[in-house]
Amino acid sequence: MNILKISILYLLLFSSILFGQGKDTLITSKPKKDYSSPGGLFITPSLGMELPMSGISGNSNMALSLGAKLEYSSIKIYPFVLGISFQVNNHNGSEEYRTINLLNTFTTKITSFGISVDFLLAKFLKTKFTVPFFILEGKYFQIQREISPEKELAGILKDESGIGVTAGAGFTLYIFDIIGTYSYFEKNSTIGFKTRIRVPIIKF
Repeated sequence: MNILKISILYLLLFSSILFGQGKDTLITSKPKKDYSSPGGLFITPSLGMELPMSGISGNSNMALSLGAKLEYSSIKIYPFVLGISFQVNNHNGSEEYRTINLLNTFTTKITSFGISVDFLLAKFLKTKFTVPFFILEGKYFQIQREISPEKELAGILKDESGIGVTAGAGFTLYIFDIIGTYSYFEKNSTIGFKTRIRVPIIKF
């Protein structure tokens, strides 16, 4: 009788060990998560503020910035996202500058068109929820100024244009981005803080 009890006890113990090993095998054999970026074509409108730096900081205030970007991403180029960007910000002249120069109106409108590359860090951080990224853009800048009454101002051109660059970093929360940038174009550089939303046009 004692031998039967001992045999049943060993059988139960052996069964529990086998069951436990099978459970561990099942857990460890689960497929790994796929952290690759989904491909597609996206439109990305942006809204933010641009703070004047360099030369225009002495005559202009910060401005509301409006922009949009057409973006392309795919598994083949991941973790890079390519884009074509547009942005405009209209800086009103500072009250002190207008008073000193006896101006009723002094505005600086900065319009830029660019080609951008975003570098996503999701591949290295293994996350889809909060994704840090870096931005680099080559841009063509157009500067237009409205001056009233019209007069010559030292160091001020009514129209300027040329090539510049924008660099920055940010992070994504699902489709919502928060970004900080520095845009350099001669004496018209700015620091920007903006948000943008990525809207899919085509996904593949």
